[in-house]
Amino acid sequence: MKLLLLIVTLFLSAQLFASDTRCSQAYANNTVNYPELDRCLNTNGVMLEVHGIVPMSSMFVVTFRNPQNFFQSVHLSLLGLSQQTRTFIQSLRRHDVVLVKGYINDLIESPQVHIMAEAIELLERNPDSPSSGEYTYDALPEEILKGNSLVGKVHAIYAEGKVLVVEYKDLVIPVFVEAQYAQATKNLFRGDIITLEYVVQQGPRRPVHLNFNPARGASALQVKRSVVAAHGTPVKMTGKLLMFPKSPMVKFPIFAIDVDMGDGVYLPHTIISFTDPELFRQARELLQLAWDRHPTTVRNFRNKFVNDALSVEVKGTYNMIDAGQANPQIIIDTLN
Repeated sequence: MKLLLLIVTLFLSAQLFASDTRCSQAYANNTVNYPELDRCLNTNGVMLEVHGIVPMSSMFVVTFRNPQNFFQSVHLSLLGLSQQTRTFIQSLRRHDVVLVKGYINDLIESPQVHIMAEAIELLERNPDSPSSGEYTYDALPEEILKGNSLVGKVHAIYAEGKVLVVEYKDLVIPVFVEAQYAQATKNLFRGDIITLEYVVQQGPRRPVHLNFNPARGASALQVKRSVVAAHGTPVKMTGKLLMFPKSPMVKFPIFAIDVDMGDGVYLPHTIISFTDPELFRQARELLQLAWDRHPTTVRNFRNKFVNDALSVEVKGTYNMIDAGQANPQIIIDTLN
């Protein structure tokens, strides 16, 4: 854990710990005090980071992060109260920093907290992030609406398994997990490959929400591949080169490979070194040099970029230590 804290410290920009971060008092005893967060939203507003914007699905998510602890954060759904606010939300990009005034909607019966935005101010634009308006999705909602099962990967899991978000192709879909099924989901890791037999929840219509197929019960979800099961093992993997651009939280681009996991599922694996910062720097420079040689084959890939001209083989140690870890990592010990 000390090594992980060290490498994250290398990544973080100074702004993350800025003294004017809003509503830090809402974090207490490693948990969020939502009444206090609601009070801040109603008064001076809260500084939030944009996590994801999917206009075609009306899915808008922001992050409330503890300024004293990078690892403490929660993702909150963001809804605009006026047409003007809703239009503005659609123009945001991942990792933009915004000041939101409004309130928490207690009428939505879900463990996922929803913020109703009365006003939004853009504090910092992340110019390096892909624009959501410039991306065309492969997986259409109609494909989900007409089906009853999918093979995908876990995008997010929290609230002791009651909140599950899955990725099917490039579509991010929330799954409402009833209490009797939480035992089947609470031990999932982000990146697990799963099959899900589902029914479409009647409301809300946008974004589309799924439920476990009640005829199948908890067995509606099956894990095809557990990412944590590979933790600590030596691996050799190949995939197209991905780049996660720098942001207010990350000082430099992070490179990964998009690995074909079968069943049409691709999973990014971050290339990293925790114990050797110089090796990590050299690896980034080597990958950046290759990336820059092929600028015409770079394309927007939702929340990242992919270079279709570059396929990279990586050898190292598989690392997946936290259920909410952004991606599995391949820890390298050489440039060869």
